[in-house]
Amino acid sequence: MKIDVSIVGGWPAGLATAIALRQQGLSVVVADSSQPPIDKVCGEGLMPNTVATLRHLGISLGPTQAIPFRGIRFVAAGTAAEAAFPQGYGLGVRRPILHQVLVDRAAEAGVQFLWGTCVTGVNNRELLLGSGRIQSRWIIGADGQNSRVRNWVGFDRGRQHIRYGFRQHFRVVPWSDFVEVHWGGNCQIVVTPVSETEVCLVVTSRSPKLRLKEALGQFPEIAQRLKGHTILTKDLGAVSALSVVRNVYQDHFALVGDASGSVDSLTGEGLGLAFQQARALAAAIANNDLPRYQSAHRRINRIPVLMSRLLLAMESHAWLRHRALNALSKESQLFSRLLGAHVGNFSAADLGIGNILKLGGRLLATPS
Repeated sequence: MKIDVSIVGGWPAGLATAIALRQQGLSVVVADSSQPPIDKVCGEGLMPNTVATLRHLGISLGPTQAIPFRGIRFVAAGTAAEAAFPQGYGLGVRRPILHQVLVDRAAEAGVQFLWGTCVTGVNNRELLLGSGRIQSRWIIGADGQNSRVRNWVGFDRGRQHIRYGFRQHFRVVPWSDFVEVHWGGNCQIVVTPVSETEVCLVVTSRSPKLRLKEALGQFPEIAQRLKGHTILTKDLGAVSALSVVRNVYQDHFALVGDASGSVDSLTGEGLGLAFQQARALAAAIANNDLPRYQSAHRRINRIPVLMSRLLLAMESHAWLRHRALNALSKESQLFSRLLGAHVGNFSAADLGIGNILKLGGRLLATPS
């Protein structure tokens, strides 16, 4: 088989890239050893910028597939700070539903699939399969944090900050139209509405052993809300990593999604980054200019990586978490602008030096 682009990995990053490449008129094949729809542990919340990027890819999620949320709420030790998105809305959607929608859109766009196919290696411009090979002008690794393509080609993986997340779903009417991030002593629980009768809970911590059942002991308010309600899914886990990969292309190879670096799950931007990277990579390939993708990738990841580091610092230092949440609770408009910068409604420079000084003053003035 001869094709323009071969993609290793049929998860959301690979599918979004395949769709974007087809929009550029290139022939694409996606190879993955799994069968759709593929599930993965995640918070299942799509930020407004992610929803907008999906629309550019020709994807709109209807009311039977997703439920909107209008902002983010931080809760810790009796303090709550919330902010609505300055523009648009987020969507809560179960991961298998999102994956099937992406598969259907990619098939409609003319992407070729090799599901249930093990990729065994790469050889120059050839993708090696268990039963054959594909000749490609470009080969893309979209195969996750432990990318085999990245290892085969010899990309620098970069340093990682590892945490662990465990997810379950409960049959209960969502009690808020915000995604809630509850901070405990050694973990966080993120609550996302995913339908009119279902919520997704993810506990994240530095311990690979801390499960949601044990963590709920630190969050009596959430435990009370869930009392007597049906648990719908098993307790499934995954790694949540902040990882920065310095180079995301080499010759005719490129990385996208978690294979190209990742942010901590608390940012809620993992899928959003993958979809933005997919469009940037497709444009770069169409113009035969992969250095352009490298520059775009750095720009796309800059604020989410910074936000990851800030949230991880809040996790590590109780005094910083206490001061930050108190400051944000007293400056809701500033919190909204920070959230707007995070989801791409405007640049960090648009925050203004006055707002930054105001937040700094609050952090210094709030007793620890």
